[in-house]
Amino acid sequence: MLRTLQSDVFKILVYVAASLVLAAAMAPWIYNLGMGVAEITEGKDTNGFLSWIGDAARRSETNFPRFFDRSLLLSALLLLGPVVAWLRVGRDGRRFRDTPWSLRLPETVVSDAGQPLRSNPNGWPQWIVGFLLAGGLLLVSGWVMVKAGFFMWRDAAESVHGVPNPWLEDIRWGSAVRKALPSALIVSLIEEVLFRGILLGIFLRAMKPVAAIVSLSFLFAFVHFLEPPMGAKVPDPEALDAGFVFLGQILARFAEPFSMIGRFAMLVTLSVVLSVARWRTASLWLPIGLHAGWVFCYQVFKSATWPVSGLPKLAEWLVGGSLMEGLLPLAVVVMTGVLVAMMTRARTDDPLENA
Repeated sequence: MLRTLQSDVFKILVYVAASLVLAAAMAPWIYNLGMGVAEITEGKDTNGFLSWIGDAARRSETNFPRFFDRSLLLSALLLLGPVVAWLRVGRDGRRFRDTPWSLRLPETVVSDAGQPLRSNPNGWPQWIVGFLLAGGLLLVSGWVMVKAGFFMWRDAAESVHGVPNPWLEDIRWGSAVRKALPSALIVSLIEEVLFRGILLGIFLRAMKPVAAIVSLSFLFAFVHFLEPPMGAKVPDPEALDAGFVFLGQILARFAEPFSMIGRFAMLVTLSVVLSVARWRTASLWLPIGLHAGWVFCYQVFKSATWPVSGLPKLAEWLVGGSLMEGLLPLAVVVMTGVLVAMMTRARTDDPLENA
């Protein structure tokens, strides 16, 4: 028991939980502060920075979730220093790069104590293949789902089954690509460095590869699942318990079967595929490419289509409100994972095969 409490994995889990609790406690204070600045700066020529904060607060006055998001980001940053100290960086005589949770693990690390990230001469080709594989399969599946009547093009008068388009508008493909590409590159790089580069390194030091990949994938899904249900509202955002009321609404999603199967299972599967890609290649090139392909094509498809409303309940289970929700999109991700596993099959002389 004591060994578990002292493990780096346990410390990471405590960090996540503590960030949520601190964010819930801070959210109403941040909200009241924002509203106060908005009231002071309204209609006045004040400091540019204060005016910017006031304008942002006024736009979010009825949007408590945005204040909670900012509080969560702030709490994560505030607790980062203590958790780094708790992880005992450099206190055992090793340099930062030799610690078990640094991004690049040393070549001297033995296979049963984690997996080093190795220099990858095929990095760019793997990134390109990952991007095209993940994004290509996602877009093909999206086209099939449009033909099946789950989605309709934004510039179409109706879906293939005659459901009218209530928000007819032109599709700006160029604008969609320009917005999606930077987001895909930044999100994939940051999240893969954090989750597959650093955190998976920690988990691999604490447990066997399969357990490490599955455990990290549930953590990845949990973090990304922290979104409020549609139309969630806090009765009194100024109350001291407003953040905890909102946090309870977020956690209530874990009791919704549709959300768990349609969204949470997808997030777990995505992370498993990305983690296997990292494990099989001992680098981040392939998982970053896969992640970027998914984010890019998801956002482009979302900018070009509307989900069709009024479908039978069974159809909602098959395909949710986006291209990354439901059983059919989940099957596409599983297919991507199978292809990744086939592409990265370990060689008999690969030292990672016996890890």
